[in-house]
Amino acid sequence: RDAATQLFRGSAANNCNLSKATMFNYALRMPTRASGLSRCSGQASTSDRWCGVGRKVGCFTQNSRRAPRVQTFAAQQDAVSISELSAVRKSITSAIELAVKREDYSTAAKLKKDLERINAQDPIYTLNEELQRCIKEERFKDAAIYQEKLKALEAQFGPQMVKTSSDTVTDGIRVKVQSFFRPVESAPHLNQYFFGYRITIVNESDRIVQLRNRHWVIVDETGHKEEVRGPGVVGEQPILLPGKSFEYTSNCPLRTPSGTMEGEFGMVVLSEEDGEFRESFEARVGKFKLSMSKEE
Repeated sequence: RDAATQLFRGSAANNCNLSKATMFNYALRMPTRASGLSRCSGQASTSDRWCGVGRKVGCFTQNSRRAPRVQTFAAQQDAVSISELSAVRKSITSAIELAVKREDYSTAAKLKKDLERINAQDPIYTLNEELQRCIKEERFKDAAIYQEKLKALEAQFGPQMVKTSSDTVTDGIRVKVQSFFRPVESAPHLNQYFFGYRITIVNESDRIVQLRNRHWVIVDETGHKEEVRGPGVVGEQPILLPGKSFEYTSNCPLRTPSGTMEGEFGMVVLSEEDGEFRESFEARVGKFKLSMSKEE
């Protein structure tokens, strides 16, 4: 508990009233250091919070319905703050799962409230949530605005904010990705780096869909961009019934030690009227990082 208190003294945990369970759990999983997380002032409005070493970065509560304002700030310090928020989120999520497993629902409820507070402080997380809500409600004009704000924020933070995983939902189709480095196939002395990525596609809608094609945008750390288009994935065009999933693993070579990937899967929907696949849409694959280093 002393470690937890030291870690969160003067941090977002104290100012946002996170539970002792969260503080202690996070302290056990993270290095104890006094720098802490971003401050969150109790006098902030419902749409803005003070985060990231006292800078206003446009963090928003879940009740805010207006379009967020992304502020300009020093990317290096605030990127670190949001990285730590992400680490706290991961720690709290693990603690909730453990509490539920032990049937300690009282602790799980407290941790869930803490998770909501952390999520409200993270502008990237909040913008992503709003973007997905707009897509689900077919408010595509608003979705375009949130998408542009997300791109601007990610560009401002730089590539260090892109994770080696992503989890995105479009029209009830969830696409989860986790990348990894393949050292055996790589030859760094020849500028040849080989990465793998594991993708899980889950049909969370009530419709029958089929994956028809793929589109990837691959960027290495020098900014060199390549686009790949083709039918299906790993030679298949899987049909997904409601609640079913499809998982596959593929690879990507790069000329640099790191880079990013993002893209879309072209999907078609089975018509209940004539049994033909007619309606089409693109299921987004959120940007993820290809890196030799393991993500912390």
